[in-house]
Amino acid sequence: MDNLTHTLVGVTLVRAGLGSRTAGATSAMILASNLPDSDIITAFDGSLAYFAAHRGPTHGPLGVVGLALVAALLVVAWRALRPSTRRHAWDGFGSLCGVAVTGTLLHVLMDLPTSYGTRLLSPFVDTWFAVDWLPIIDVYVWSLLLVGFIAAWRRPRSRQAIARAVLVAILCFYGVRAVAHEIALSAAARTRADGTSSPCANAPTMTRHPTLIEATYAGPGGCLQAAALPTFFSPFKWRLIRQQSDGYELRDVTLGRGTTAQTFVPSQNDVWIARARRTPTGRAFFNFARFPAANSAALTDGTHRVRAMDVRFLGPPPRGLEPDPRAQAPFVMTIEIAGDGIVRSERLGN
Repeated sequence: MDNLTHTLVGVTLVRAGLGSRTAGATSAMILASNLPDSDIITAFDGSLAYFAAHRGPTHGPLGVVGLALVAALLVVAWRALRPSTRRHAWDGFGSLCGVAVTGTLLHVLMDLPTSYGTRLLSPFVDTWFAVDWLPIIDVYVWSLLLVGFIAAWRRPRSRQAIARAVLVAILCFYGVRAVAHEIALSAAARTRADGTSSPCANAPTMTRHPTLIEATYAGPGGCLQAAALPTFFSPFKWRLIRQQSDGYELRDVTLGRGTTAQTFVPSQNDVWIARARRTPTGRAFFNFARFPAANSAALTDGTHRVRAMDVRFLGPPPRGLEPDPRAQAPFVMTIEIAGDGIVRSERLGN
């Protein structure tokens, strides 16, 4: 989720009663709710470094505990610098750590239900996990949190009750998203865009990638796996993806109304794509990409250009699917390889 959502959820939790007797609880919660995204500092080493590190160790077990401790220590340090609180700076440090751990853990758990996902076990295991219930930014969660924040500011005596009501409303909304996702995923797993029956070999609610799915598992021309990805505006509009051995069938559906747009994105695999996978850019990209569509083309000078994109990110679904969909960096990579196998250039982007 975005950092505004993480911050407002943390503040709402404290207002609901978490750490209510702990000095500095709100500050620790705000810091802890955002510190897992401190991996953004790797961007100073370039977009590829950030792409490889994003939602990695800072979102794993060590990050949850370590960054929570950092948040608690920062609050203690601030209290120690102020004359009015210096003598009691370390009071309630254990409780402060508990609040901070709740903040970092909740950050990771809120990233999990998005279609982007997170690496829950990093750095021990580099697997990405995702549940696909919500987009990265959900305007409805925003609205609930902002309304609760303003209402609590205007009625401070009812702040705790308002905060608890907001948290219950958000949990109910998550439930609506979860049910709608299962309905959409079931449709993706059962039928093709034209309505013909073609069951998929795999349609997990919680996904894991990268994973190796053998094309022979579903049979020639069969569906290897299905997914239903959330859209930005409506919890009832979903992008359905059916992965086949030769590409991806994509369609946008609104539950109860049917398909609104569809397309097919071809994908291939050859020695040039296999070579591209072994480059630093290729390793980072294919580790992240859940649905990589790759192709290679021979140029006039004998160079082969390999381009791959993650079909999860082919533009805002409300716009519809274009006849020739294109992803934007960092969700697409381009690598040029000479005829002798030497990599001439590699980059994230078209």
